[in-house]
Amino acid sequence: MADESSKGDYCEDERDWPEALLVLGLAPPVSLVGTALFTTGQVSRRMCGHSQAMRALDRIADEREKREKRAEA
Repeated sequence: MADESSKGDYCEDERDWPEALLVLGLAPPVSLVGTALFTTGQVSRRMCGHSQAMRALDRIADEREKREKRAEA
């Protein structure tokens, strides 16, 4: 029985607690940074698409105005 208890102590002594706790402590900040970067990228892509669509609509509206002015003249 003394042999079994010494195996448990050996495994516990060999465990690298500071490294495991460091990794566990760094995981939330790293995940928050990743989430922020992902969100920023998605918003940027959507805003870019929106501005391109607005430019296309402005171009269509300008062409329509020109055609209407020509038709009136």
